[in-house]
Amino acid sequence: MARLVMRTTASLFILGCYAFVSLGASAALIGPALPTLAAKANTGLDRTGLVFVSMSLGYLTSAPIINTLGARMGTRNMLTVSPLVVIGSMALLALGAHLNVFFIATYLLGLGQSGTQVAYNAMFGMQQGRERASAVLNRLNAFFGIGALIGPLLVSASYVLINEATLAFWIAAAMALPLTLGALWARDGLRQPPAARSAAPEGSAARRLLASPVAWGLCVVMGLYVGCEVAFSGWATEFTSRTTGMSTAQAAIVVSIFWAALALSRYFTNVIVSRVPSVTLVSLLFGLAIAGLGVMLLAGQVSAAAWLGAFAVGAGFGPIYPTLIAVGIQRFPFAARMIASVLTSTGSIGALFLPALTGFAMSAPALGAAGAWVMLAGLLALVIGLWQLTRRALAREDTALEQTMRLTRPC
Repeated sequence: MARLVMRTTASLFILGCYAFVSLGASAALIGPALPTLAAKANTGLDRTGLVFVSMSLGYLTSAPIINTLGARMGTRNMLTVSPLVVIGSMALLALGAHLNVFFIATYLLGLGQSGTQVAYNAMFGMQQGRERASAVLNRLNAFFGIGALIGPLLVSASYVLINEATLAFWIAAAMALPLTLGALWARDGLRQPPAARSAAPEGSAARRLLASPVAWGLCVVMGLYVGCEVAFSGWATEFTSRTTGMSTAQAAIVVSIFWAALALSRYFTNVIVSRVPSVTLVSLLFGLAIAGLGVMLLAGQVSAAAWLGAFAVGAGFGPIYPTLIAVGIQRFPFAARMIASVLTSTGSIGALFLPALTGFAMSAPALGAAGAWVMLAGLLALVIGLWQLTRRALAREDTALEQTMRLTRPC
């Protein structure tokens, strides 16, 4: 019986890893496919680019939707339905011919992706201790970076074969289908763990989250981090082209290097968290990202230095999202799905305004491209300070919790 449970858990983890590959591919193909969407909608790239806003809104509004429906649906149903929402969004992108249809499609994409991410992160995060949860969730989320590398390749192949990106949308839809089939097959393996079944009622859990400085600190740090990550990946090609003189095609290599480093650092985080506590690791990772931005600023005409800097930024950014999710789940086990969905949603707030702010700084005549990277480095330094405050609040709450448990423990 124990072997059967272990085999089921291992199969679910493999399915989860594949899920993040699928999510990464469907998210990363939107940018390269913008010319196709603009041509179909007969509008400019600037207006078509607003699909990223609608996708962020899908992530942002996912928290209340997941927290309202998730408890009623259960993990299995959420993992069955969420990929179907992604499939529907890909179909709308492939078949649509109006910008409003594409806005609806990308909103559904953000919603479906968030539902899948939250369900897998909450499920595996609850099954582990604090440091082990960080290692497991980092390895799981590492496969998002692999998918993000695959997505643009699918679009490139589609352009070669049919001169537009439509085929890539259908392939991404097909990649999501095994997730629904796998959730239907898993059945008993997707039952909620005991801690989740004994969780506090939704209203009580929400009040405890809102009253916790740790929850607020995690949300602010997550929002700024995700905004910086999206801004970097979106503007790294333009920054490198302007500062090194490379062509756009050559400069785009830094984005691939960034995503590769992000995936690698997540995958091997388990080696680090066995030696460094997760709350300490987060500060070190932000410091590494700042150092990477500094290397890119000083690269000048040396393309290899720009690539090295992009690798350092990716390696620093990689483990932050899964580690923050793991810290949140372990601190609030009575509301694992809720804190995972809230953190995922608040991340999208930063993605709504920081990329645009970075683009404005990039175009400012006074500072130019360097000013944009200095701004990102400054924001990350601010995040380190905010994280130190969150660490202190976490330590205080843990101490108070231990004292309460000692007082209530029977003699």
